[in-house]
Amino acid sequence: MSKAKRPHRLEIYEHAVQQPWAEAALLGRIYEAMNGGESAWLLREDFAGTCSVAASWCESHPERQAMAVELHGPTLRWAQRRHAHIEDLHLVEADVMQIASPKVDLTAALNFSTFIYHDESALLGYLRHARKGLRPGGVFVMDVFGGPGAQRLGTQTRPADGFTYQWEQRAFDPITHRIDCRIHFTLGDGHTIRSAFRYDWRLWTLPELRGLLSKAGFGQVEVWSEAKNGRIGPAKRLPAAEDWVAYLVAKR
Repeated sequence: MSKAKRPHRLEIYEHAVQQPWAEAALLGRIYEAMNGGESAWLLREDFAGTCSVAASWCESHPERQAMAVELHGPTLRWAQRRHAHIEDLHLVEADVMQIASPKVDLTAALNFSTFIYHDESALLGYLRHARKGLRPGGVFVMDVFGGPGAQRLGTQTRPADGFTYQWEQRAFDPITHRIDCRIHFTLGDGHTIRSAFRYDWRLWTLPELRGLLSKAGFGQVEVWSEAKNGRIGPAKRLPAAEDWVAYLVAKR
């Protein structure tokens, strides 16, 4: 594989960790569950990165529209080229805190994006801002991960189609819950992209996040996770596990 033919790191990332069609479908189902079967039409994807969830949302129904907000210019321009054919997808280069309109049915902050906020006041400020951007009955969705394995240093390797994906947890501070995570790729020709993506996160807990969502003014806060049948839905309890992933769902 020549250098000219190597895929862009965002394309590899999309194949490695994202399931945009499944997440778009889940967002629609969450909104319906929180609003008595009523459908959502307008989605805002914060920290949008590849913007693939917003793009899949638009492509899932002719009446659906989405706004994808991404601060990093080169990433947004890559997404603009990739999704240029989707008329109802509106890409915005901005800090999410600068976007106040239009009000939407759903706001999604996925790929653990809210972990960029290291202190309570900053995260609370974002959650309040996200709530203000929702229409009455609007729903905010964020994904989270945790468990003892999330604090353990090491690397997990997974083969994929044409490349190998590595997730590394390089450092963790028990005092601040600050975690340094990296994604590395090894392509089929042996070329390695070290630290293709680097994350300086705070590992928030579910009780902390539920409390902050309530403090931000959300009236209904639920945890959604995958059940034994593989379907994601509301959960009153999570089984003790080495690692877990869940969604926090909050209704205005």
